[in-house]
Amino acid sequence: MLNLEKLFQKDDEIFVFYSFLSQAIIAFFALYTSTILSENTLLELFYFSYFVKSQYFYFVLCVFVLYLLSYLLIRNRKNYVKTFYYFIKRDIKFFSTIYFVLFVIFFFLNNQKISYIWFLNSFIFSLLNLFLLKALNNQIYKYLIINNVIQRNILIIANFATVKKFVESYKNKKKKSLIKCCIITDSNIENYFNELKIPNFKFGDNIYEILNYHHIGQIWLEIDNKQEDSKLEELLKLPFDIKIFSGINNKENINYYIEKFNITSTSDKKNNYIFYSINNSRFTGAPLLVKFLIDKVFAILILLITSPIILISILLILAEDGFPIIFKQKRTGWDGRKFSIFKLRTLKKEKFDKSIQVQAGDKRLLFFGKFLRRLSIDELPQIYNVLRGDMSLVGPRPHMIEHSKKYSNIIKNFLTRHKCNPGITGWAQIHGYRGATPDDELMKKRLEYDIWYLKNWSIGLDLKIMFKTIYAILKYKVD
Repeated sequence: MLNLEKLFQKDDEIFVFYSFLSQAIIAFFALYTSTILSENTLLELFYFSYFVKSQYFYFVLCVFVLYLLSYLLIRNRKNYVKTFYYFIKRDIKFFSTIYFVLFVIFFFLNNQKISYIWFLNSFIFSLLNLFLLKALNNQIYKYLIINNVIQRNILIIANFATVKKFVESYKNKKKKSLIKCCIITDSNIENYFNELKIPNFKFGDNIYEILNYHHIGQIWLEIDNKQEDSKLEELLKLPFDIKIFSGINNKENINYYIEKFNITSTSDKKNNYIFYSINNSRFTGAPLLVKFLIDKVFAILILLITSPIILISILLILAEDGFPIIFKQKRTGWDGRKFSIFKLRTLKKEKFDKSIQVQAGDKRLLFFGKFLRRLSIDELPQIYNVLRGDMSLVGPRPHMIEHSKKYSNIIKNFLTRHKCNPGITGWAQIHGYRGATPDDELMKKRLEYDIWYLKNWSIGLDLKIMFKTIYAILKYKVD
């Protein structure tokens, strides 16, 4: 499954677009139904040809298209507003204006005969459907908030008074705090769990493990003095979105960090605090949705095309070394969360340390395993990971859990490569950095390509990488 909270990571633009698209569609079907029933019975409701032949066909079609295009006139697409007053002021106004203007153009100016009863009934019926849909969309929006899809799990790092204020302020309809855990910065720290009702820690604790255990999506750090540099630098090494905040009356500290860390994102004011987002992933909103759809479509096509190759590979493995066919291993995914990766087995069944990477001339390799690895055929079962949502077709390659822990202690900012779904192929792979990484310098070079990809990601870049992957497989040898 797609991590839905990633679509709403920055704002509600995806939901605003969905709500407007659904309104355009429901208005079209309301007018379509009115047109069919004006001269026919319910039995003919599904005869689309009757609608095409009616005198209202082009009128209804133009209403639908223009109403859909009126989405471009919306000034605030970032926030979904639930109030019906705002809905009437904006969406109903758009629909009514388009409906009456087109009526004048199509019928009144041309002196064309029209049933005014149809005109009035279809207008009222459309409005009724739009209002019912608005109510439904409001419920869907509430559901997404209650289930923490739109508002993500938050770790707050602040003094006790600030944490207590935010825990009470950020509760959903089920009275569950969206602040999932906190790090108390007070010097006289005690266990505040009974009062806050959420786990609390010290900054010296293993923050990476805390973030993973509580499935944290955002970190909020209070900047209450100019001595927080080390804390922020430590957080910037992690693959999580970060917001720094300070009181509105204490702008000096926030301005110091904006200048020091070259923060250029737009500020946001909440509860008398100024928030600045930093270290944000590019993988959010509409572009992420497009990437998700491309992944699913291409994954299905690749699976259909390569199924004979997978079947032959399975038979070769069975003939040489029997079952099992699939090799499964825990890897590091988005936000550092663990998942199981699937590959065709290319190593012998004998027991060995699975954390040791396969090297050139490795005696553990099956005879046919060398061939499967050479052409990356062993990676094809990861299409299943893509369909499940654990992986993408394009992204940084997922490492073993042990390697992620090892290199996070050796290479600065290593964990930032986990700010998107890992991929079957990636920017590093098409530049020759495939297979094992036997030394630290090779891993650093691969990390440079991964970080470049994260900073420059686009749908066009993904497509470019996919088409270059075939060439890279044939050019660069993998042991």
